Amino acid sequence: MYSDYFKHYIYQKKIKTLSNLSIYVLFSIIPLIIFYYIFKIHILLSLALSVLITLIIRSVPIKKRLIFALLSKFFNEKEIIHIIPKNYLPQDFKRLFFYRQFVNKNDLCFDVGANVGNRVETLLKIGAKVIAVEPQEKCCKVLNSQFGNEITIINKGLGEKECMKKFHICDSSEFGLSPFSSFSDEWINACSKEERFDKSYSWDKTIEIEMTTLDKLIENYGMPSFIKIDVEGYEFEVLQGLTHPIAMISFEYTIPEQTNKIEQCIKIVEKFNQNICCNFSIGESMEWALTNWVSVPEFLKLIENKDFITTSQGDIYLKQIKQ
Repeated sequence: MYSDYFKHYIYQKKIKTLSNLSIYVLFSIIPLIIFYYIFKIHILLSLALSVLITLIIRSVPIKKRLIFALLSKFFNEKEIIHIIPKNYLPQDFKRLFFYRQFVNKNDLCFDVGANVGNRVETLLKIGAKVIAVEPQEKCCKVLNSQFGNEITIINKGLGEKECMKKFHICDSSEFGLSPFSSFSDEWINACSKEERFDKSYSWDKTIEIEMTTLDKLIENYGMPSFIKIDVEGYEFEVLQGLTHPIAMISFEYTIPEQTNKIEQCIKIVEKFNQNICCNFSIGESMEWALTNWVSVPEFLKLIENKDFITTSQGDIYLKQIKQ
């Protein structure tokens, strides 16, 4: 059932610390031996050069970006994906390749919890029409400066009904653009209890936000083919405002803090769309964790599995089965 990616993830989880330590030691010692014993460079200078080389070699994002930049000069996107493994692609390109599996040009997409727009950017590259929903005014200003009239920005929150709702601002970002601000007291308390974030994170500031619903967005803008929901523990409440079947929905999960919320979210979607199947993606991997999509009962059993619980955070995808 598990994809090669998920099997590899579980294996890597167990040996991560030892593996990283071994790689750093290897990349440090070999240059040190070469500089000191072969080129007879002073030991302190040899050590400094070794550390520098280690940092350069282990700077994976830089490596990926350089490799991709060079290949982009000679190949198009579809060709590149067959030339190099996906784990060597820059994150934005992995995201693009992933979303292209189910989003097409001119599709209408709702990005609920858009923050500063990394998903918006990807969806626009595909050619989708994007409705970006974001309650934080500062984030909306960033979205507007980045994308302008290419997207429609809704500076509101989403929930079960139209009302005013208290929104907790996380002060983890000096620019006030934190992705961890939330409507959910339960999520904030659970994350604090489980120590998901360090103690410098706090949600002391609150503001009143105007709320609307997914059904209201559909009434105003049309039926989306994809809804992405990332609202820090408030996913179930957002889905309570939806009474239409949607081709593809994704929502963020965090465990063990909100294991029960996963089932609640799936059940509320299934209530209005019984023909759905499930998959998930761990963290920001942009990889399917399951080789094949599974039924709702199968998936609800899977989330109780120890291996799933170790994933900590990611996105669950609910796809409408074509009749």
